[in-house]
Amino acid sequence: MDQTNRIIMLMGSNQNAEENIKLAEAELRDYFPRIAFSEPVYTEPVGTNYNTPFLNRVAVAYTADRPEEIIVCFKLIEQVLGRTPADKLVGSIPIDIDLLQWNEQVLKKEDVKRDYVIDGIRSLSSE
Repeated sequence: MDQTNRIIMLMGSNQNAEENIKLAEAELRDYFPRIAFSEPVYTEPVGTNYNTPFLNRVAVAYTADRPEEIIVCFKLIEQVLGRTPADKLVGSIPIDIDLLQWNEQVLKKEDVKRDYVIDGIRSLSSE
């Protein structure tokens, strides 16, 4: 029996950001037919390796998959869009997709406290 799990994810990019976010959205729509996206928002980078603002977008989707399967999907999408392990070291991220929450389980406690994430989740919850 398939259980429908509600997931919250966060996409971010600081390299060709608008195009990469759109490409990631298309990939995610293929994988998660029931997905909704918040408005994209630019934010200042967090961390010493980053000098360029990030374009971020929160999404809520429903799936029968377990967190481990979802994360594998995200990593594959990142690779398809050109992400490499060295990107983080040089501070240039074509796309980053993180699983923030699976049902009621918060997986990225620091990320869900960020104002733009809270606003994105709130905007999707009111639809």
